[in-house]
Amino acid sequence: MRNVEPGEELDFDAVALVDHSAPGVNDQLDPETEVDIVVDHHPPNDDVEAAFVDIRPELGAASTILVEYIRGFGLEVETEVATGLLYGIRVDTDDFAREITTDDFEAGAWLLDRADTDVLERIESPSVSADTLDTIARAIRSRELDGSVLASCVGAIADRDTLAQAADRLLAMRGVTVTFVYGYADGTIYVSARARGSDVDLGAVLRSAFGDMGSAGGHADMAGAQLPLGLFDDVGEDAEGTLTEMVEDVVATRFFEEIRGG
Repeated sequence: MRNVEPGEELDFDAVALVDHSAPGVNDQLDPETEVDIVVDHHPPNDDVEAAFVDIRPELGAASTILVEYIRGFGLEVETEVATGLLYGIRVDTDDFAREITTDDFEAGAWLLDRADTDVLERIESPSVSADTLDTIARAIRSRELDGSVLASCVGAIADRDTLAQAADRLLAMRGVTVTFVYGYADGTIYVSARARGSDVDLGAVLRSAFGDMGSAGGHADMAGAQLPLGLFDDVGEDAEGTLTEMVEDVVATRFFEEIRGG
């Protein structure tokens, strides 16, 4: 595997998107990239154009679809691949506790004997980086609570993955059922949202609130969004406080209006 740089020319016979359905969203592809294959379990925001499309929102993980292919074609699966697929199912279903189906259980059971559980344990219990702890601390300090819904702008970030970890950690706070954590980097606002024991469909809320600004969506209890900073970016790095305040004003306002029912 290798990371694709923005604007990089691709010289392949086919392009496949797995666990998402649009180029330029959650990847470094040019949004105009012609896609041949899409395998996903997230409800798409728009029509998906590809020669082969397999999208199953009823499943808990995209890995479950891939396991079906492997088993159906009688393919051998390497230990590394089996470990990755099992990790995908466990993460997307919160270790078989969230939006789980019989198909997900069966795929996980089939992978278990083929995966390296020692590697899996090390992946699932990593050391926490200083960036993650800093983002969590800022999310706690900047939190805005409306009933059981918590929103927090952490400002500039070095790693967008820290937002998801902060959203997960803040969901453990007493009385909180929804968390919405966001920050910005490289001209983009990144959002990570989580829900627990709530009748809110976060994927639908984020699509409705931010679909006209960028890409947004996900599951009922786990969703995200990516929004271009646009004019906000012109404020400049020397005015981070002002930029953060402007982003917070727009993003939090839209989110709270939508989750309150407009």
